[in-house]
Amino acid sequence: MPDFTLAAAAAGAGTLIGGAVLVAGGGGTRMEAGARVFARNAIARLLLARRARTRLASDLDRAGWRESPERVCAFAIALAACLAVLGAGSLSALTVGGAAVVCGTGILAGIGLPWFALRSAIGARRRRLEGELVPLLELFTLELGGGGSAVSALGSVTMQVQGELALDLRRLLIASQVAGSASFESRLIDYSERLEISAIGSLATILAASREYGTGAVQGVRALAIDLRRSQRRELIAHSRRALNHVLLPAAVGVLLPFLAILMFPAVTALQRNLR
Repeated sequence: MPDFTLAAAAAGAGTLIGGAVLVAGGGGTRMEAGARVFARNAIARLLLARRARTRLASDLDRAGWRESPERVCAFAIALAACLAVLGAGSLSALTVGGAAVVCGTGILAGIGLPWFALRSAIGARRRRLEGELVPLLELFTLELGGGGSAVSALGSVTMQVQGELALDLRRLLIASQVAGSASFESRLIDYSERLEISAIGSLATILAASREYGTGAVQGVRALAIDLRRSQRRELIAHSRRALNHVLLPAAVGVLLPFLAILMFPAVTALQRNLR
């Protein structure tokens, strides 16, 4: 034990003396510059990773997934590794270049599939919440026509309607009743920014104007509901047109081309016999 202590003390003393010699000889400036650059790069990578984690966490919340960013990243890495191993396993049947291409494709697919699933979930949840918002606004208009404040009317509507949007609005209303907390309108604006649904932000603006200036909220809510209903109608028409194209194109390829081949077969065979 004393030998180990003596060796550690000698090593520490030698390190300090070596550092003093480097500083006295001018080598400390280069070491300090290198350490400064390393620290700057490490801090930049840490901030970038934290920013990426924050963005991924907001996307997961927007999609309605109750998962942590670390678990999603681990799943994507594991999926990419599995697909890469499967691609590398094709080395016996393909060349080295072909196996490398298949392995790279597996890695890209393992990373791209979770990202595509996340974006699809975000879009599907946004469309679902926008679809729930229209009947809620229409019922809200009817409640406002009976008198009373806008917040109480909205609370009555959220108690009658079942759905994810009504449940979230009910939670926001309950949280805004706590003394010293943020108002319902500000919470609603944050909610609309988090989900990237501008119609909810417009509803918050209408409610804020009604509370601060005493203006009626019936006309604004009715106009917002009509605008959302027209937007849904336009999206439905566009979707029906795309669905018609998706039906006609396979029908043209799978039905029309074989029909033309059968129709032209006698003429083609007769022409082939004449050419012989």
